Amino acid sequence: WSSMVKLGLGAASAAVLLSAESAMAFTSGFVPQGMAHRARLPLQSNTISAHKSQHGVLGSTMLLNNNKKSSSLALKAATVPPPADWQAWQSKKITYEYTTLAPRYASEDWLYNLLSIFSSAMFWRVSSHLFANTLFAVAIWCAYLLMPSLQAVCAGFSTVPHSLTGGALGLLLVFRTNTAYERFLDARKLWGSMVNRIREFTRVIHGNFRGLDREHLLSLLACFPSILLQHLQSLEPVYRPTLFSDKQLTAMKGLLGDSDLKLLWASRNRPFTIIKMMGAIIQKFYTDVEAQSKKFGGGQRGENFTQFESMVVQAALISERSHAEECLTEFSNVMGACERIVKSSVPTSYSRHTSRFLSIWCFTLPLVLVHSLQWRMIPCVFIMCWMLFVIEEVGHVIEDPFNIHLSVPGSGREDELRIEASLSVLRGDVLERIPATAPHLLENQGNFITDEDYKPSEFHYEWMSTAKK
Repeated sequence: WSSMVKLGLGAASAAVLLSAESAMAFTSGFVPQGMAHRARLPLQSNTISAHKSQHGVLGSTMLLNNNKKSSSLALKAATVPPPADWQAWQSKKITYEYTTLAPRYASEDWLYNLLSIFSSAMFWRVSSHLFANTLFAVAIWCAYLLMPSLQAVCAGFSTVPHSLTGGALGLLLVFRTNTAYERFLDARKLWGSMVNRIREFTRVIHGNFRGLDREHLLSLLACFPSILLQHLQSLEPVYRPTLFSDKQLTAMKGLLGDSDLKLLWASRNRPFTIIKMMGAIIQKFYTDVEAQSKKFGGGQRGENFTQFESMVVQAALISERSHAEECLTEFSNVMGACERIVKSSVPTSYSRHTSRFLSIWCFTLPLVLVHSLQWRMIPCVFIMCWMLFVIEEVGHVIEDPFNIHLSVPGSGREDELRIEASLSVLRGDVLERIPATAPHLLENQGNFITDEDYKPSEFHYEWMSTAKK
């Protein structure tokens, strides 16, 4: 029995010790480094005591020395360059452009909005329908004065039918406008997604590509938003008598050569052709053995890669090309979604029924109001029809967000999605060479084409050299 008890106690103590070690190993994966270090301090003192009892003072001294060495190594690894002088840098001239805010309605604009009703683009778009209803109201008033029989008929009309159907008409108008706004918001989200993907692809190109392959990719990428927008928009003699707008031409200035335009002019789908051209450059770059060897240093050393170096290079090439191809896939998806918005519309039957319902409701309104309001019925009909017609028209205008310029030419609100305003910004984001550290690349903001090979990570080597000093 005593041997069995000793065996049980030994197994229990071993299980407790194993559980404690497992708990420490488990928590070390989740507890932050500093907290884990502080949590282990008491255990280290116990460990030193145990080590001393087993191996003597020499063994414990060696353990303490090892701990001191690790602490000194940690302090040495924490050495960083001295902080920058923010006051001195803030006094220097910068080219940083803050984000431009979109025009928004403010409550203090109510007076201007009220006084500018008759100069509103929406007012003149519904003017034919509005004036027709107003003239009909005037005709009803004149007939009401000249025909006693009409007076008797109008006196028997009740406002109950219009009150009952007014709710249904309001729902139709709200659903119509909400559907159009969803398309408008969808277009803005798609364009924002494309902007994000362009910037991500820009990062990939600057970090992974070299030489003329990099420059040609950047040129095509900077032109892609303008080409896509022109593909989605229609010609209009007032707003756009030419194929491209001035802002689009400015964003593409000096980036495309005759060899590029020869392909684009012969293409059925220009933005898709741009995507295929970028894909061809990616394929060429990653199958160019000499370029890859030079990029990863093999060509400069004049020797072949070791097995481990080959594995590292192979993994990097697979990752880089997969990321670049994912960007092109996203461009294709965004282009297809934008085409879906342009080529589809709210069902015609829904729009026609709403228009018919609204017209009948407004044309019969004077007959209901003339007996009770007399001549005052005319301005009431004018105002009520204006409010309802404009609600319907807003839904028509924003239904095709890429072609709002066709709906409100000369209003100053043609670029409602703020798309053309972003073209020059995207060009600068794509062609900017930072974080390259060469002075001529910093001063010119990268708004040019160069076949100069530079390493975007040079700033990091500069930082490390400062830290070593």
